[in-house]
Amino acid sequence: SKVTKTLIILDLENMTYETEGTGKKFYGEGTFGDQPDQNMFGPTRKYLYFTEDGGKSPGVYARYGSDGTYFTMFQAIPGGMHDGDETVGLALSPDNKRFYAGIQHNGYIMEF
Repeated sequence: SKVTKTLIILDLENMTYETEGTGKKFYGEGTFGDQPDQNMFGPTRKYLYFTEDGGKSPGVYARYGSDGTYFTMFQAIPGGMHDGDETVGLALSPDNKRFYAGIQHNGYIMEF
């Protein structure tokens, strides 16, 4: 929810859900402190990837499903050229070897 800054994780196999607030410190570097936006599962469904709408350092993050560990894939530098922008456009190549994401207002698309 963008209003409450909450990530809602659905488990459709068990018909359950859990919620987690933003503002978490992640494994390694990075922080997810603003609004969750687009999300998608990777091909193995072990990782949930999601973007961040707004903030000083929007990024793309991953959540490992079995234990809920969060990772930062990339994140803008606070005060830098992407300050206040948002990350968008999560996609995988058809062979699942390339990951794509973009910075909306500045018009950058990245391939990993």
